[in-house]
Amino acid sequence: MKKTIVFFMVLLSLVFFTSCDPTGNDPMHAELRLVPLTTGDLAKAIQGENGQEYLPVSEIPGMMAKSASADIDFGNVKATKTLQYVLMNVGNTDVYDITFNAEDIVINPEQIALVPAADEGGDLVALPIVSFTKEHVIPIEGVGSLMDMEIGAFNDMLSLSYNYNIQDTAGVDSFDITDPYTVTGEKMGALIEIRVSGQNIEDAIQGPIDRYSLAGFVDPLFDLHVFSDDIDTMIVYNNGNVPLPMRIVNSSLYILYGGEPILDTLVLAGESIDISGLLRGEQFINGAEDTEHGNILFFGADRDQPYIFELLGTLCIDGEDGILFTETANPY
Repeated sequence: MKKTIVFFMVLLSLVFFTSCDPTGNDPMHAELRLVPLTTGDLAKAIQGENGQEYLPVSEIPGMMAKSASADIDFGNVKATKTLQYVLMNVGNTDVYDITFNAEDIVINPEQIALVPAADEGGDLVALPIVSFTKEHVIPIEGVGSLMDMEIGAFNDMLSLSYNYNIQDTAGVDSFDITDPYTVTGEKMGALIEIRVSGQNIEDAIQGPIDRYSLAGFVDPLFDLHVFSDDIDTMIVYNNGNVPLPMRIVNSSLYILYGGEPILDTLVLAGESIDISGLLRGEQFINGAEDTEHGNILFFGADRDQPYIFELLGTLCIDGEDGILFTETANPY
């Protein structure tokens, strides 16, 4: 008896074969299926010597009861996202040279040498697990710069290719199979634009954008200097596809004394909010207890921000980045 560790299953489930013959009664047949795994399924995965993950034979009956995937749907992708599937041979002959290929999906492993069939006499102990990853802003692993911000629907095609042989009295016939899968999903995020007196705030800022650390906050904020004479109107636009939390506060009250936000709202996807007259630099606020004007604009404060967003060309991913507006008198 040969002992195979590329792994399929011990009996492919007698119940499965007696109730539904996936081979269509063909004398020889090969068919691979991708079956999605849940978090509970993955908790039972084992790791091979090559670092590849497998689903143990004890979980195979449950997999047989699940439906195979006709396509791969990532749904809403808030950050780089991985979907994992078990690869099943529901035919009655061994399958060789399994290869996955897609244009913009990271696949692991891309190749599998063999997935044996149950009635080929193999001593089978597990099923191979295949991971499909869609990158979105945050790299999959390692240290490096974040990727460029892209949002919106995406489409891709995944091909699953394999071959098998049929031997009879006439000789050996070889068959090459390619199964197509449609890959869909939507990258989520917010693209924030702030316009001061009709111009982008980047053009209204006086001097460089300095990174500024403020007591009570883990991450740095943007310290933006804007001449008070230039602040006529101020409108915040969300050009993304997710709502984004926004707060305006009097920093002296909010940080030092636990004061309430002057404005605590959501800027909905594709919409804008007029905050003209609410933002005033610290030196222009009428008294430290002013509860009608503030100088900090938060996006996803207190780490409750569920989505990545981009502000002034900088990616904010932890929910604590924001803007500190320092209103400056025009010296000219």
